[in-house]
Amino acid sequence: MWLNRHEQAALTVLGVLALAGLGVLAWQQQRLPLMIEETPAQAVEWDRALQGARQVDVNTATVAELERLPQVGPTLAQRIVEYRTRHGRFRRPEELSRVSGIGPKTYQGLRDHITVDGGR
Repeated sequence: MWLNRHEQAALTVLGVLALAGLGVLAWQQQRLPLMIEETPAQAVEWDRALQGARQVDVNTATVAELERLPQVGPTLAQRIVEYRTRHGRFRRPEELSRVSGIGPKTYQGLRDHITVDGGR
């Protein structure tokens, strides 16, 4: 196969673009570990526990643990802990809707991921 310089350059550029595209695809598919603010060792331990857990107990979870729930960021996680501190444990999962920032839509996204077993 004989190619002139322009064809070789074009083929080289296409090859580089193809490799870059594959690199981007691989990067997008990789799942970075979630980190807890404390230490990396605790983060790894929590990631392993979370993989095996089906639900997070909102009566015993820390702010960092609550942040791992869908639709829950640092502010909402802090509000849940503060609400629990002021009003006592949650008796039913639906009571989580009393926390400022948790409306019906947010609760629907959380309900399969939470439990209120602890603190009894």
